[in-house]
Amino acid sequence: MRIGLLVALFATPAAALSDTLTQTLAFDYNPATGAAFPIVQGFDTQGGTRQLNSVTFEFRHNFALDLFVESTGPTAVEEGDYAFEFSFISLFQLGDGSEGSPFFGPGGIYLGGVSGALAAYDGVAGNDGADSYHVLHNESFSVVQTYTQAEPDVLAAVTDAGAIPSVYGGFTELFFNWVNPPSWPPPAGEIPEYPTDAAIWINWQNFRHFGEFDVIYDYTVVPEPATLMLLPALALAARRR
Repeated sequence: MRIGLLVALFATPAAALSDTLTQTLAFDYNPATGAAFPIVQGFDTQGGTRQLNSVTFEFRHNFALDLFVESTGPTAVEEGDYAFEFSFISLFQLGDGSEGSPFFGPGGIYLGGVSGALAAYDGVAGNDGADSYHVLHNESFSVVQTYTQAEPDVLAAVTDAGAIPSVYGGFTELFFNWVNPPSWPPPAGEIPEYPTDAAIWINWQNFRHFGEFDVIYDYTVVPEPATLMLLPALALAARRR
């Protein structure tokens, strides 16, 4: 009975234990300042005594959009004479952005069918007048993405890596379509010049994507080999009794 009790006591530490580690990082991006560069602390295996099972990224997004729409055309246009779509897709990359660094898209925003009345150009570029308007949009939501051993490149990028630089930015898409095109003079060159050429201009520099994200490591404590070696030795002692 005593030998059996000892075997049970030694077997208990050998069972694998699971736990998690969480870190929270802030980010703030706008086109004027460029991408954000959060520093992610990698997962420490502590000499192979811990095994990383998965890493979860939980992004809490905030989008604050101020689109400035302005006409430099010689005549007014009505709402519905044109429409445009605006979208922003965020991209997060582990590492310094070099080739081979894993990346993914944690979320973005989309505005479609935007249109509004615009008076003829008043001759003052960039001012708030009848020839311009603002599109204000605010949105917040969360996105959770988990990567397991089925995505070894992501796990390898965060394992025993110390402080990991990351790049968080994204790209913008803008699509414009005339429904009732006006009889405006064509631009002098291949590319319209602001504000001399007649056109509708859309500026999104007052756009901000900010928030925070959690990096959650789910891991297992690996039993030490010395503990495992005690079990057959105790079993052998039990048979000799």
